[in-house]
Amino acid sequence: MNIYEIKKNLETKDIKRIILDTDTYNEVDDQFALAYAVMHPQINLLSINAAPFFNDRAQSPCDGMEKSYKEIENILELMNLSGRYPIYKGSDRFLAGERVPVDSPAARNIIRTAQEAEELLYVVAIGAITNVASALMLAPEIKEKIAVVWLGGNSLLRDSPEFNMAQDVMAAKVVLESGVPFIQLPASGVVSALATTIPELEYYLAGKNKLCDYLVDIVRRYPVDPYAYSKPIWDVAAVAFMTTPEGFDRVLIPKPVLTIEGRYSFDAGQEHMIYVRALDRDRIFAELFRLLSAFK
Repeated sequence: MNIYEIKKNLETKDIKRIILDTDTYNEVDDQFALAYAVMHPQINLLSINAAPFFNDRAQSPCDGMEKSYKEIENILELMNLSGRYPIYKGSDRFLAGERVPVDSPAARNIIRTAQEAEELLYVVAIGAITNVASALMLAPEIKEKIAVVWLGGNSLLRDSPEFNMAQDVMAAKVVLESGVPFIQLPASGVVSALATTIPELEYYLAGKNKLCDYLVDIVRRYPVDPYAYSKPIWDVAAVAFMTTPEGFDRVLIPKPVLTIEGRYSFDAGQEHMIYVRALDRDRIFAELFRLLSAFK
């Protein structure tokens, strides 16, 4: 499918086949996104990839990936779904160059699933996009079989790299330049609107089931001053984008040209991508809370 056909497909309620590529231990939002992807009837979750990250919660990108892998297992165990979904370990490091892929089980999972696919495969990436970039370098032909949905980068009006982009700018650059159909959900300026509070989470989720209790607890324990505090649950947006078209304002625009410093430049001659410029915060959280609280 080309990007115009994909835009039409995303506006339907058809079941979407996805691989979720997630740095699940990085914050507290990937856990919500993973649970949403597992539960939603319009998503056929084929497999889950662990993505690398490096911050004060990980000693290295490899450690971040390993912790994410374990957190994926933990969420599935809380849902009594251990062993239900294939999980693949991703890159143990970020890209060293545009022509230097990092081979990993996660990258090979993307390649194999794409090659075997008889219909469009969505790769939904909610962390550093290293695994996806590596897959596209190892097997460039898969760009004809997949679409990449990425929660990464900031709004095009904010010329600064966001966390997922800054972790591996080279990977983002590779994906943007690969020719793969690309959908961007920017963080600050767009998805930052998807924020909730501890009292809201306690009201809708606490006591509903052990998964909900865990999700509320990890937000409570997130290391910030809780006074007048709200927390964006960023990564839910990328999964909700697949199921709730009425919750997103999307447009077709030329892909930005990404510098190695993670800054945008623009060329009207670039191929088009789908760009999300706004979302309906209340509609998305209502759907999320209904799914989580009803889970048995």
